[in-house]
Amino acid sequence: MANLELVDLTLSERKGSLLVRNGKGNKQRTVPLNVDARSALSAWLEIRPEMFENNFVFVALESNSQGPLSSRTIQRIVQRYGEDAQLPDLTPHILRHTFAKNLLNSGVTLEKVASLLGHSSLDTTRIYVTPSLQDLEQAVSRIESE
Repeated sequence: MANLELVDLTLSERKGSLLVRNGKGNKQRTVPLNVDARSALSAWLEIRPEMFENNFVFVALESNSQGPLSSRTIQRIVQRYGEDAQLPDLTPHILRHTFAKNLLNSGVTLEKVASLLGHSSLDTTRIYVTPSLQDLEQAVSRIESE
């Protein structure tokens, strides 16, 4: 996200995607965007200051460099919103885990989740989606008593 450039986005009303050029292991992948993500990005691009000479989607407005947001700045922003939402331990990595877990809970296959996360090994993805105690309790509660 920190190094996302305008050319990495493809947005329209019906579909959209973003190109992750340097994911873990310097892997490249394209991630489709749902309607909410497209809408949020479109709204940001409408108000994004054009005074910048760079092509980064998210720019450091309060910095002399006027470059991309740093990873640390993104962490602070997520933490601030987490505190506002009474989620004091929220981090970008927790959001990534939550994204993966929500996909699986919605019936998306492990292979598709791995691809979206940029994992080459399903074992790595399995670590992200380890069932919680609540998940296990819900599974057991589905057993009907006779």
